Amino acid sequence: MRFFKEDKNFFYATAVLVGTMVGVGVFGVPFSFAKAGFGVGFLFLLLTGFLTLIVDAMFGEVILRTNTKHQTVGYAGLYLGPAWKGVMFFAMVLSIYAAMLAYVIIAGDFLSNILSAFFYLSNTAYSYLFAIILSFLLLFGLKRISRVELFLTALFIAVVLIIFGFGVSKVNFDNLQNINYEFWFLPYGILLFAFAGMSAIPLQREILRGEESQLKKSIVWAVSTVGALYLVFAFTVVGVSGDITSPEAVTGLFDFLGNKIVILGSIFGVLAVGTSFLMLGEALKEVFRWDYGLKKGLPWLLTVMPPFVLFMIGLRGFIDVIGLAGSLAVGLILIILIFIYIAAKSKGDRAPEYSLNIPKWLLYSMAALFAAGIVYVLVLG
Repeated sequence: MRFFKEDKNFFYATAVLVGTMVGVGVFGVPFSFAKAGFGVGFLFLLLTGFLTLIVDAMFGEVILRTNTKHQTVGYAGLYLGPAWKGVMFFAMVLSIYAAMLAYVIIAGDFLSNILSAFFYLSNTAYSYLFAIILSFLLLFGLKRISRVELFLTALFIAVVLIIFGFGVSKVNFDNLQNINYEFWFLPYGILLFAFAGMSAIPLQREILRGEESQLKKSIVWAVSTVGALYLVFAFTVVGVSGDITSPEAVTGLFDFLGNKIVILGSIFGVLAVGTSFLMLGEALKEVFRWDYGLKKGLPWLLTVMPPFVLFMIGLRGFIDVIGLAGSLAVGLILIILIFIYIAAKSKGDRAPEYSLNIPKWLLYSMAALFAAGIVYVLVLG
């Protein structure tokens, strides 16, 4: 307990990034591994996890090189100019609105699995309930949200370990040996979306104000924790359910592990999408507040209303929404962040607590890789 008290801001900051990353994307990871082959998925997990770690650490350095407070959109305008600020705003808002809408859609399914035996409502009604409660939670300040994140992050890590404990004895290793070349690229976009949490890094800096030297360590711990969670979750689900792994991972376990595991998985689901809804919502509020100077309740209203309205008018196709928020928007954001980092190295107005030494050829290669992913999805997706 003393250890926690001494480093509580570090744990809060790490939980913020973990909670932002582990959202609805985690439920697509086992499905993508099952379709492409577990070995192929594992290689993509290593690749996307490594690239995410590098870009997140780079963005952390950008933040530490800048005296003024911004979100990703503001840093694009500061270091690359107004045109790129507009592109970043489009990519980030598209990604966040679509992700928040996806959280609302799938939360209704999870809440129905958990509560329908005690209090029956339709899945749609549960989605509305989720959206209303989480939207009002966004009215609270950053510290309160970060404390909720720490508690919920610890709780859904425990749920993943419980699912692993129940399922590991029923893992069929034959399910982990298939390779399907038709779907070899499927894990890329899903994992890129599942690892996306860069909008939480300015929030980490706020939590660690006065302790900025811990930012890089917090990013490393967060990305590593998320990668381990995804691997354990995918190994258990694919190993147990194999070819009948469901798109949201949980339902396919029913025949093998029973209703208790479905309920546990649904609890994990609510925790995951709830924490990500809060953190992405807080990040978007800061875009409107920090980068566009909006005051009072308007940033909150602009954050919570569009996903709510889109759900009300009938946009409820989970897979379609995830596709919208996938590798296109996230890939574009990552490309822009790379060029922001290059510019901040020479234009930053503050001495950072850490400085990465990444060769230019590697930075351009990473940008080309993300661009190739966008082209692949647009042309062949």
